[in-house]
Amino acid sequence: MNKLLLTVATAMLLFSCGESSKKGAWNQEDQDRFNAEMKKIDSELDILGDKKQAYIDCYYEKVVNKYDNFIEADSDEKGCGVLATECATELFE
Repeated sequence: MNKLLLTVATAMLLFSCGESSKKGAWNQEDQDRFNAEMKKIDSELDILGDKKQAYIDCYYEKVVNKYDNFIEADSDEKGCGVLATECATELFE
């Protein structure tokens, strides 16, 4: 009986966690965390004018393709800064 309860509890835990993120395919939780961070700096991004959303989209794509998840990206300030600069350069050349 204990084995059955342990198996059921483990299965419930695994299913409740949902799909984990990976490079190129972040789960909804990591996408939401990214979007929340962008909202925090929304007014600062207004300087980009009509290219603001294109910049956010570019940055998101680069970050998702480089990092396994939001936490990994958030812990690499220097690396994310490089990606942000790349997007700005691409949009304003």
